[in-house]
Amino acid sequence: MKLLGQVYALLFCCACIPFTNGSTVALEEMFERMTSDTLAFARYLESLLTEEAKCDAIQDCSESNYDSCASEFPFLECPGNDVSYAIHVDECGSGKKGGCGGFIDFTASKVSLAPSIRTALGSEEDHVKDTVCWTLAAEQEMIRISDSAKDYWDTYSVSPPVFYFGADNGVFRQYPATADKLCDKQSNSSYDPRVRPWYVAASSGPKDIILVLDVAVSMRNDLRLAASRVISTLGIGDHFAVVNLCNNDVTQLGKEDLLLSRATDDNKKAMLGYINRLRCSGGRDYYSGFEKAFDTFKRSNTVEFSTPCRHQAILFVTDGNMDVREQTEQDLYEMIDLERNRYTLNGKNPPVIFTYSYGDSASEEVPQKLACRYDGIWSRISDEENLVDSMGGYYKYFSYGLGDQRNDDFVAWVLPYVFANGGSLGTTVSAPVYDRSSEHPVLVGVVGFDFTLAAMERALGKEGIESRDIIIEDIVEKSIAKCPIFNLTTCQMESLRMYGTDPTGFPAATCETCPSTIPSLESASCTTEDLSFVSLWANVNVRSYSFEERACCNVGESRAAGTVTLSEVREQVCEVQDPVRKESTVGKIFYIVSMVVGSVILICMIASCQQGRKTADSAESSGAVVIIIP
Repeated sequence: MKLLGQVYALLFCCACIPFTNGSTVALEEMFERMTSDTLAFARYLESLLTEEAKCDAIQDCSESNYDSCASEFPFLECPGNDVSYAIHVDECGSGKKGGCGGFIDFTASKVSLAPSIRTALGSEEDHVKDTVCWTLAAEQEMIRISDSAKDYWDTYSVSPPVFYFGADNGVFRQYPATADKLCDKQSNSSYDPRVRPWYVAASSGPKDIILVLDVAVSMRNDLRLAASRVISTLGIGDHFAVVNLCNNDVTQLGKEDLLLSRATDDNKKAMLGYINRLRCSGGRDYYSGFEKAFDTFKRSNTVEFSTPCRHQAILFVTDGNMDVREQTEQDLYEMIDLERNRYTLNGKNPPVIFTYSYGDSASEEVPQKLACRYDGIWSRISDEENLVDSMGGYYKYFSYGLGDQRNDDFVAWVLPYVFANGGSLGTTVSAPVYDRSSEHPVLVGVVGFDFTLAAMERALGKEGIESRDIIIEDIVEKSIAKCPIFNLTTCQMESLRMYGTDPTGFPAATCETCPSTIPSLESASCTTEDLSFVSLWANVNVRSYSFEERACCNVGESRAAGTVTLSEVREQVCEVQDPVRKESTVGKIFYIVSMVVGSVILICMIASCQQGRKTADSAESSGAVVIIIP
């Protein structure tokens, strides 16, 4: 407690005082390098998206990819943690010399498929094979990027960043290759890059989201899943709120009514708990629900409890009809007209309205009219899975707009967290990748670069609470520093209505506003090569291995694929009773706890300082940072 008291005092004294140590220059240089490397890799991937390049990639694709759960990687090394690798395997031990560590393959990348596209190994659909094959063409470039960066990162005694590409269809490729922790008994990975904050942040930018929810009994479980999907994708640069359509109530997690909440992990978890407790105590009041949403945006904008970019959206989901009769359907439209006109008069874009009609009895007429009348998007949803996927795909609107060439230098940042591929702490910088071969660029995925907190602290020349505070403040500022430009044409909007929730097309959702052919949201595939003969995976011989058998090793060990049998692996697998492991684990727990506590206070102090400069009447609350796995 004494230590925590000292932490509080230090943060309170320092939070509003600029840090003037010259080592901040080295930190900014590191951030700039990560930004330029991320953008360069994104542009490289875009160069591989021509039909000719895709066809060439297919010819060299068979049995050349390594599944993250089922494949034995070609050449495994066990470097340990003498250098601070972003990949750390707690299950395997401390990584210290003479102890146990985790295998890494620096000669290959690994691939995983999201559950929604996973089929039996060897029976993948053509669009999956196409993505796996064209991204394989980037593997040598990934190795080159890592090798060329080694000297720079050696100066800080850390390894080059782990980096990866998550495709819009759920394919994920990472370098270097490591054993996947998220494998089920059938050797299928549960990892889906599209629902991770680093992916959504890079494909949508900072935004304000309000969920207007119909919490009728028939929808309660489905809404929990769908709202969880939407809220979990939000990042530190986003703000959000929830309106209960039935009883016209909005809860703001410690703030007064009619204010957005910053999308910290703490706030997101609290809001999901609130959604789980929602009950419908009255009729479906569309008018009051939308009125409350607009009032929340209006007041939040006034006191600056929203993103500076003012990219805002309302997600409205219902399974019934407008049955509160104090206001008519026409009253609803007139109220929304009035609210949107206020935005226009102030030179701002009004919120985009996404409407979802769920179930056979759901109202379609009003939600569809709302979408067409106000440049929004309507979806008709027939089952639980589609509701989750459709609501989670709202960011496609923003990603389509990000394809504008004026946004070429856009990158996104997330707050420090525990990497999914190990126990190291760090952050991710990410950037969108587009197929620019057509008139309207199409999002094909997002690249991400992980770099460790240790590297950032060493750039500052200090390791500890003060350095973490500076890093967190810098990342928070970077997360909202760039406002993308969105200027979608009527045909692009029709494309989102047609294909946004159904790749095969949903003509009933269109508004007949595109004077030409509605453009596709799919990247062009190779049309001259037969993908049915492509067998993607190499070395599929570790499906019966446990995670420890695939991942754990003696520090300094190396192993080529196919040189040991499963029984030999089980005899040789490193025992994890390292004498230093217990100490390492306790130290890590204390490190994480102290970082969380410091982050909570620091962001509160940052918000307080910023609000003090802007208005004496307001102060952001609950700026908590909880370390999560994105």
